[in-house]
Amino acid sequence: MTKPAVRPQAIALDRSKELRITWSDGVVSLYPLAELRRACPCAGCRQQREETSRSALPLAAEPGMQRDMATAETVELVGHYALRIRWKDGHDTGIYDFARLRSLGTEDQEAQ
Repeated sequence: MTKPAVRPQAIALDRSKELRITWSDGVVSLYPLAELRRACPCAGCRQQREETSRSALPLAAEPGMQRDMATAETVELVGHYALRIRWKDGHDTGIYDFARLRSLGTEDQEAQ
């Protein structure tokens, strides 16, 4: 018999700070928004990360733009397998599947 998939039971978004997910197995994970944005799984962001890693002098976004890039407007379910984050700068093509989210998060020790 296979183990049932772990799914979010509760999702809380602090639009300028972090995403907090309570999983069906009781684990509570925290995700700093800046880290989630850097880990965006969309094709465009993956390509940009690859190009930046090959560049001798990577370019950084302006501070205001960086703030908008790491500010979430909304989080929504995508089917029964993922979340989509709509960022303040308009980016919304990254689909974060639950397995990837679970691997990215850090456990909230205060929730224990």
